[in-house]
This record gives sequence, structure tokens and C-alpha cells, in this order.
Amino acid sequence: MKKLDIATLISEHGDILTSLFHHMSDMFFLMSVEETAEKEYHFRYVLMNRAAMQVADLSEEAYGKRIEDVYPEEKAALLNRMYQKAVLGEEPIHYTTNGEVIGESILSPVYNKDGVCTHVFSVTRDITERKKLESRLEYMAYHDVLTGLPNRRLLSINLHEALTEAKVKNELVAVLFLDCDHFKEINDTWGHNTGDTFLKMLAERLKSCVRDGDTVARLGGDEFVVLLTGIHSWQQVEKVARRILQSLQLPWVINDQEFSFTTSIGISIYPTSTTDADQLLTYADKALYRAKATGRNQFLFFDPTPS
Repeated sequence: MKKLDIATLISEHGDILTSLFHHMSDMFFLMSVEETAEKEYHFRYVLMNRAAMQVADLSEEAYGKRIEDVYPEEKAALLNRMYQKAVLGEEPIHYTTNGEVIGESILSPVYNKDGVCTHVFSVTRDITERKKLESRLEYMAYHDVLTGLPNRRLLSINLHEALTEAKVKNELVAVLFLDCDHFKEINDTWGHNTGDTFLKMLAERLKSCVRDGDTVARLGGDEFVVLLTGIHSWQQVEKVARRILQSLQLPWVINDQEFSFTTSIGISIYPTSTTDADQLLTYADKALYRAKATGRNQFLFFDPTPS
């Protein structure tokens, strides 16, 4: 337990402390503790640095005031609960706050020589940018950078979840594996920037062909996978596949250049083709290459019979 006469420290070295705290980038508050006869606690502002005043929208006018004199009732109640836990816990309290500013806070009780908690100080570090970066990195781990679509990792997660749900509900799951016929010619003729623009437009067209609950993923290059869930018949899958073929056959205009192209689609179905998630992708891929080898611009279901 820390023994410190904080009141004496402030009276003797207040100017030095204030100067030191003002140069901290973290937000610092020092609150005095008042205990009522009913064992309720109130907290008054004793010190705070510039970072704290800026973020909390406070000024030195708050000095000597209670939290409830400064903030609306709901926010004051939240802050009072946090500081009270620090007093009663006799150990630093760690909090993560969310809002426009995301902060990690440590609230520590300060005791006098008699063991009475007279003050609580809190230090809050603004981790907003760090959280944004973490969120961005997490997003990038599960999404394709170019199109923003789910990548192979997220597709695998969604597929396994879909199979689990389909087993319970006795439904079908369809995997449509597709790539563009002669996509290399787009890059070779108009360049990779045009090719990237085309892939982003392709992603949007694919999303327009499916329901919100379905998944459109990009595995890389011009390889895409459509995951259909809640399916009850092969006819539903055929309908989506035809819709995709028709949508992608419409003219494409990029940088005032109009061109057209076709795609090929291979399809596997759970549980008819297999009940294994990885095998579903493998079988859809095999059906895709058979579709390309037998004429392109078509969709074929996986057929285990040797061709």
C-alpha cells in the first residue's frame, strides 16, 4: 500500500508537478476523495494537465469542483463509479473507454500515512490511432486489398460456418468457383491499372447477383468464389449461375474503352458433392477447369465421373 501525503506534496511542489504533468502526452487527473457518513464517495478535481483538459473539454475552472458539478448526470455517475472502484479496490483499476477517443486508463488510489485513501490519480493514454491501425490490420487479414472482398481465409471461415448451419437445418450449400476467360488479354492490351479497375468492377457485379447473406470472395488474380447458403434445390444455384453469366456478358467501359468478355463457373454442392469444406472448393475448381476446357462461357456442376 502506497503511503504518501499528497496534500503536502501538492502544497510544496504544486508548480513543479503542474509543469511536469502539462508536458505529458497522456491525460492526467488527480482527484481528491470525500467520504460521506453514508459511505458514499465524491471526487473533486485537484490537478489535470493540458492533454486532459483538451480531451475532456475542461478548464482550470473545474478545480475544486465535484465530478457531478462538471458533467451531466449519466457521465458523472460513470466516472464516480470508476473512481470509487479505485478507492475500494486498493489496487490500480484498468479501463478501456470507447467513443470518439479510445483510451486506456489506470486509476490508482493514494493513501496518507494513516492508510486513508485521500486521492485517486488517473492516467489515460489515447489509443485511438492504435485501435484504428489494429482494426485496419485485422480487416486486411481477412479481406482482399484490391476489391475489399473476403479473402481465402475469411471464405474458409464462412464456409465452415455455413456447413455447420446447413447440417442443422438440412439445407444445401453451393460453392461457385469462377474466373474470367482470357483475362490476361485485358492486362496485356490495356495495362494492369485497367485490369485492376476491371476486377473491382467485376467484384461489384458479382455482389449484385447474390443475396446479402451470401459470400463473394476473391482468392487472387481473376479467381473468385461465390458461396451460396440457405439453398434448397439445384435449380436455385443454376439461377444464380445464369444471372452471373448474363451480368458479366454486359459491356464493360473503362477509360472510355468498351470491351466484353465471358467467364466460366464450376460448382460443387454440399452435401451431394462432398461434406468436406476443402473438398468442396477443390471440386468446384475441377468443375471450373472442365467448363473452360469444354467451351468456356458456361457453368458446370462437379461430376465425379471421369470425363
